[in-house]
Amino acid sequence: MTAPVSTKPELGAGIYTIPDAASILDMPVEKVRLWVNKYWELEFLKSLQNTEAYTWGEKREKALNFYTLIEIIAVASFRRIGVSFPKIKDAHQHLISLLDTPYPFAHTKLMSDGKRIFYEVDASLLELDQAQQLSFTQLVAPYCKKIDFQDKTQLAERYWPLGKDNIIVVDPRHSFGQPVISGTNTTIDAIANMLMAGESSEMVASLYELEPKDVESVRLYMKRSAA
Repeated sequence: MTAPVSTKPELGAGIYTIPDAASILDMPVEKVRLWVNKYWELEFLKSLQNTEAYTWGEKREKALNFYTLIEIIAVASFRRIGVSFPKIKDAHQHLISLLDTPYPFAHTKLMSDGKRIFYEVDASLLELDQAQQLSFTQLVAPYCKKIDFQDKTQLAERYWPLGKDNIIVVDPRHSFGQPVISGTNTTIDAIANMLMAGESSEMVASLYELEPKDVESVRLYMKRSAA
């Protein structure tokens, strides 16, 4: 039986408001809000048992966890390459049982060829439509290369907003999942606030024991989030 979705925030699971999620994912706030309200809280929820919601809180206070954050990345990726919402919903429903997780779009073996969504099974590709017919479409790369996955559960573990060659990471085990400097609990907001207050990059780098290039990465993240 698929494990239930927790209806309360859990330590180490990350806590993100809709604006938090939109900033981290570099997506419009209203798009994230619409998707969460319509799909995770209405459509995807229909496939689950023994659970109340994918989110906590109401309206502007609504929040979600790290796995749902990663699922939003997957849905955005599918939409960009033309996968329809009905097919996304069907795939989510099938994968819940197949992968035994309420968060199948946060699983490492989720694949897409741009028209259908696939799961790798014994070197074959099982097409995730209502017929679940086998497809011999060429295997493609995972939908997102900015994610670290857990070896045991194969679910997402960390997200690197600017790529894995950058120092900024979103890890639900650190600072409630807010973007931090890798290996620390120093939030990007803390550094950004100092920069916006007029402190020099050199001063900030010295204070937080960072390299100058790391401070510039924070500036890049700030510009990206503000765009």
